[in-house]
Amino acid sequence: MTVADHDPRPKKVQIADKLRREISTLPSGHRLASLREMANRFDVTSVTASSALQILIDEGLIEAVPNRGYFVQSPTVSNDQDGEAGPVSREEINTIHSELRQLAARVAELEKHFDSASGA
Repeated sequence: MTVADHDPRPKKVQIADKLRREISTLPSGHRLASLREMANRFDVTSVTASSALQILIDEGLIEAVPNRGYFVQSPTVSNDQDGEAGPVSREEINTIHSELRQLAARVAELEKHFDSASGA
């Protein structure tokens, strides 16, 4: 399996997206392929494969255990050691985007009303 050269997304993002879908079907604690195996699988350098795995680590989906490998994180475990929330689903992101668009429209409406009321 290789990454698509015609895809405008960086290779590390393409790999992370493919792995994210696979990880969602795996049990917590499942050991992923080694870095070298990932690089070979996606026909990329180990640096690119490592960058893709780092994306998933940052999202709290997997964890790296030194000298042991990469493992699927429990979905209930969040990465809030530094005050950040755990992983967010695409549905949650879409909902937030929708709410932001509605709020922006409301702000524009209020500004328009204020401008007309103040004679500006």
